Amino acid sequence: MKRKAALFMALAVTASLFTGCGGNAKGTQQAASDSSEKTTSSSGVTASSTEGSGSGEAPYVCKIVCVGDASSEACQEVAEKASEITMEKFNTKIDLVRLGYGSFVNEVNLMLSSGEKLDLIPSFGISAMTAANTGQILELTDLIKEYGQGIDEVVTDSEWACVTFGDGIYAVPNNKEKAQGFGVVMRKDMLDAVDYDLDTIKTEADLEPLFEKIKEAYPDTYPIVSDNGQMGYHMIERDDIGGDYGVIMHSTETDKTEVVNYFATEEYKDMAQRHYEWAQKGLIMPDATNNTQNAYDLIAAGKGFAYYTNTKPGIEAEWGRKVGKEMQVLELVSPFRTTSGVANQWFIAHQSEQPDKAMQVLNEIYTNPELSDLLINGIEGEHYVKDAAKGILTYPDGVDASNTTYSSVAWVWPNELISTPWETDGAAIWSDTDAFNKSAKESIALGFAWDNSNVLNEVTACNNVKAKYENALNCGTLDPEVTIPKMLSELKDAGVEEVIAEKQKQVDAWMQTK
Repeated sequence: MKRKAALFMALAVTASLFTGCGGNAKGTQQAASDSSEKTTSSSGVTASSTEGSGSGEAPYVCKIVCVGDASSEACQEVAEKASEITMEKFNTKIDLVRLGYGSFVNEVNLMLSSGEKLDLIPSFGISAMTAANTGQILELTDLIKEYGQGIDEVVTDSEWACVTFGDGIYAVPNNKEKAQGFGVVMRKDMLDAVDYDLDTIKTEADLEPLFEKIKEAYPDTYPIVSDNGQMGYHMIERDDIGGDYGVIMHSTETDKTEVVNYFATEEYKDMAQRHYEWAQKGLIMPDATNNTQNAYDLIAAGKGFAYYTNTKPGIEAEWGRKVGKEMQVLELVSPFRTTSGVANQWFIAHQSEQPDKAMQVLNEIYTNPELSDLLINGIEGEHYVKDAAKGILTYPDGVDASNTTYSSVAWVWPNELISTPWETDGAAIWSDTDAFNKSAKESIALGFAWDNSNVLNEVTACNNVKAKYENALNCGTLDPEVTIPKMLSELKDAGVEEVIAEKQKQVDAWMQTK
């Protein structure tokens, strides 16, 4: 892993890499306590526990920073309830902070680089591989063996392989949908009003006539919007084989593992040209790159009709809760599995003062439905009401997605599959999710874990180039005929070919082990 070199390089990594300057992962990891004993959590799977609050030791405070809208008062209330569980089992209190989608990466970066108190964080906008190589997060291998047995019963060997860099595990994959499909999500009331036949839409290009009808019927509505200036979902099957640069195109339909520069493909050029033309026609919101509102709010306010989305069971209901309107999803790319399908993960920050306690808490969240429901959904009676007979949640009277003080974002938490589903999702959502995972096609490179430690200089330089152009091209702001050649030239100068060659070498070596 070339840890020393990677740590030195962390000082040079820019904010666009979503990194900070952490310490040596193995050096800061504390040894597991020999006094632990096994117990059984309320989920029925094995968990690990030290002595409870009666040990006489001062309680440890485990700080969890997660993404999603919530008031500080609600976070405090949830943390106090959660602490009742963790104090009894581990003599540990919970400190919970939730950050907005647009600010999460920057604020977490500051915490990681400053050494501020921090224990558990999700991977939202943060690459596990990069964070491991730059020492921002701790190696978890021994901690999982000692304190994460419940997690280990759920996570498969192939999923652990996706978060193993060198000889160590650095992240805990979320238990959720593990495949990815892509499509477009639309306000159903507007769609019904124009009476459009969705069966005619098979590709992204086929959306144009629908967007034109929406623009004609709703002149003050943008047919498609950006999300905080981002339009990151691409309606094509590709495996990014661990991130950074170099992808395998159409990875479920080939027996070849050629790694190519996605930005140099005809598929990327076609997408960028289409978005540029749509922007010229007013089908994409103007100045989409500089938009500071999320897509949920824009669509809820009637300023937007559609946005791109991943597809999975319950995705329409998830969007509906956020927007407060009935939504319809049209799938354009069938579900497929890649290593990035387990990209939603949880880390222990390098500055955690007691990583053993952090792992105990993470294991408990993963295996205890009561704790999982608390952190995902908030306080019963205040943020939701539970119909025990039907096994579902609804909002209390007077509360909905627009005014709740604790938004439910199940997918970002460690194990949504043990939480209580919402009425809009249906009681069968988690069994449907399991079927979704099993039905998805598999990439030829599923399980490959990319290690960029040999090319960190080049990755950093390429990220600086990408930050100048990619999002503006995705949003249709820049002319691709002019911009893509310029971007490709600058990427070449920055060392993208060296990065792709290194990834190809690793993929080839990995294929020999299959």
